[in-house]
Amino acid sequence: LKRCSSRFKDLAAPLVANAVSVTNEKWRDAAAKIGGRVGAKITGALERNEVLKTLDIGYSNIGSKGAAAIAEALRGNAVMTELDVSWNSIGPAGAAALADALRGNGVLTDLNLCYNEIRDEGAAAIAEALRGNGVLTNLVLMSNNIGDEGAAALASALRVNGVLTNLNLGQNYNIGDEGAKALASALRVNGVLTSLDVGFNDLTEEAALGIVRVERQRNKLTSLALENCGIGPTGAAEVAEYVSGSGVLKNLDVRRNEISGDAAQQLATAVLASPSLELFGSVPLKDLRENTLDKLDLRQKGLSRCGKSVGVPEALVLAKLVEGSVVLATLNLRFNTIGDEGAAAIGKALEVNAVMITLDISDNDIGDEGAKALASALRVNAVLAKLNLDGHELDLPKLRGTDPVASLDLSCKRLGPASAIVIASLIAGNAVMTTLNLGVNYIRAEGAAAISEALRGNEVLTELDLSYN
Repeated sequence: LKRCSSRFKDLAAPLVANAVSVTNEKWRDAAAKIGGRVGAKITGALERNEVLKTLDIGYSNIGSKGAAAIAEALRGNAVMTELDVSWNSIGPAGAAALADALRGNGVLTDLNLCYNEIRDEGAAAIAEALRGNGVLTNLVLMSNNIGDEGAAALASALRVNGVLTNLNLGQNYNIGDEGAKALASALRVNGVLTSLDVGFNDLTEEAALGIVRVERQRNKLTSLALENCGIGPTGAAEVAEYVSGSGVLKNLDVRRNEISGDAAQQLATAVLASPSLELFGSVPLKDLRENTLDKLDLRQKGLSRCGKSVGVPEALVLAKLVEGSVVLATLNLRFNTIGDEGAAAIGKALEVNAVMITLDISDNDIGDEGAKALASALRVNAVLAKLNLDGHELDLPKLRGTDPVASLDLSCKRLGPASAIVIASLIAGNAVMTTLNLGVNYIRAEGAAAISEALRGNEVLTELDLSYN
């Protein structure tokens, strides 16, 4: 038997070598047709690897002709499993060429076509290929100007496709209620898809909830993204019920919806009680629960979808986890939308948190109520040392007087009313500071009133500059 096995290997080796040689020659042809930086990248990858199993040519602007060359190389390819052609302007024609190659490809499992303007025609071509493809598990079609027609075609393919587990249709902006209904209907008969992103499209709340309602019965999705889907208080309550009943959901994204007040609290309660959820929007539930993070940066970086965007529900969840954290020392939430509700929740968490040293919640639409909640927390929290509410980091020990200074210059720091309210709360008990300069800021009447009230209990401060506010 061993001799037979050895003989088989001897016979198979030349065949495998020949297949690899033919495949690599196809990639060299593709490199020659595309040329430039991308051609060099493919050639370089072939030189570094005996076989080309993964290829990332994102951000290369290869266009439809380049996509056709890649498609030709994929035909009959028996080794490549991952291909990233994102940000390449391949258009519908390029998508059609790749789709045709997918029909005869038996190994490619991951395909990223995001930001390619493939539109409905390209999505329909990909959908047709999915009907007969038995290996592709991950398909990213984010930001391709796909509308209802393309979504319906993909939904139809999902009815018969038995392998695709991840479908990303986020940020297409044009998928509306009809497309969402088609996807929800397909999910009823699809038993394998575990990750779906339809965020940043043209869905109404009812259409988004249609997917949620199907999934409550199906209970297969481990990841669901409904970002910016018009979900309000009523919808949030339904999402909360879905979370409470799911034992498999690990990632839920409902950021940039209109969820606040009691609805936000109900959703936050369900998220915190979930035994399976690991990520809520951008909040890393699992890591925070396991106390593995000493720093957490959730800044919103720009206006793109890749930004963090922590809103009220996320802030409520985060605050509760901060409350029990024993390692998280630095938290950055700058440029988000936590508002007074989120600030108040974080303030409550700070009353019991004994490890956080640095907190940045600037540019979060925090008004007087949120600032007062934070100020109240700082009366009992002596650990937090740095707080940024308006773009300038306040040195809390100096303001408290625990790091004694006689004079403090905070002029021209663009401080607003929120910072002034916190400053007022701290200087009220400061027994060493005699001079404080808050000139040329934006503390306005609310901030000035808070400072004035603080001075009633302060008998040490003799010089105060509030000019140009």
